Amino acid sequence: MNATTASSAGSRQALGPDAEVVVVGGGHAGAAVVAQLRSQGFAGELVLISAENGLPYHRPPLSKKALLEGADMASMSLRPESWYVTHRVTRHVCATVTGIDRAARRVHLQSASAPESMTYDALILATGSAPRAWTDPVTGGDALGLADGVHVLRDFDDAVALRAALLACGHLVIVGGGYIGLEVAATARALGCEVCIVELAPRILQRVAPEATARLLRQLHQSHGVQIFEGAQVVVLQREGKRISSVRIQTAEGPLRELQADLLLAGIGAVPRDALAKACGLEVGNGIVVNAHGQTEDPAIWALGDVARHRDQSIRIESVGNANHQAALVAAALMARPEPLPLVPWFWSDQYGGRLQIAGLWQPADRWVERQEGAQGRSIWSYQGPRLVAVDAWQAPGAYVLGKKWLETGQYPPSEWLANQDHNLKDWVPQALSGVAS
Repeated sequence: MNATTASSAGSRQALGPDAEVVVVGGGHAGAAVVAQLRSQGFAGELVLISAENGLPYHRPPLSKKALLEGADMASMSLRPESWYVTHRVTRHVCATVTGIDRAARRVHLQSASAPESMTYDALILATGSAPRAWTDPVTGGDALGLADGVHVLRDFDDAVALRAALLACGHLVIVGGGYIGLEVAATARALGCEVCIVELAPRILQRVAPEATARLLRQLHQSHGVQIFEGAQVVVLQREGKRISSVRIQTAEGPLRELQADLLLAGIGAVPRDALAKACGLEVGNGIVVNAHGQTEDPAIWALGDVARHRDQSIRIESVGNANHQAALVAAALMARPEPLPLVPWFWSDQYGGRLQIAGLWQPADRWVERQEGAQGRSIWSYQGPRLVAVDAWQAPGAYVLGKKWLETGQYPPSEWLANQDHNLKDWVPQALSGVAS
């Protein structure tokens, strides 16, 4: 091991050319941080360990194109195999890290091809998140899975299994009205399936979007024949043999209702894969707790992506943009380089050929202003008091671009100005309204 490991983000002591960096997790965050380390000049040994078999790949298509047209690993890969060879990134696939010895700075592995253990100067945990397990609605017991006719969607293999089931399916019930559930619903309709969405909360997108966005997408799905049951819950799966034949739900109004079903998708969120960190004594709580640089309480261990949570935030941000930004932050800290500019979180969701683009973070207490954008578009602007905090733009890329820019600069129009539909977004001039932004 090399003694020139950065002992803390503040020390600004860069990793030397003999340092060893081990990245655990072959998803977007893991792939992004090895790329960032090389681009920022790290010349030492770089190892990427993945539990999956294959190259790191784009995950957003899993609920859309991969279901509709079939998952194609070659086209979904973030980078070709040759990139990892050229940039001297040693990849171990189908490998599981079973433990971390923090005192010895060593990880232990279970793999057919990787060493049983390896040392590190810096260990980066990018283990991602796992689908929240859906338990038996009758007993509340063991999590239900494929053997029970219950699918989840998180990785390539999930997408392959779900597509095969959808092609043989006439009726799909989706438990959970979040973005994954809505995207799969749109794709399943394109494949000819009848679709019902059952959401326990009073409305779809309850935790992540204002009512205006939920209303827009609810109407969109209903116009495509999707039945949506909000404030409802599954009370039992009916089976014929081992196959699901129907799903009985209790509706918000009280009566029970029987939904015909061939398969069920549980899209009820994700939980951080933080067991490895917890087992070695790192602080966890809705993810691995990190500081502003992505560093854990152990100066040699870092975390990023879906599994990491900033100490001062209650939520984890699960997005490609956040994974890329955290990768840049961690690499900059390890290489004693200037930090990237702060990130305004951004997301997107494609449904029925339309695109919802989101910048910023909405909170349930926020108020919002809604605008028509052209013939087909809508924009929803969320405010905390006088402060603009998020924009949701459906089929309105111009509003999204302007809103993201306004959030980044902290200069934006007051909600009263946006509420006037006669105002053109491009006409707002920050200098003319100085002082309105917080």
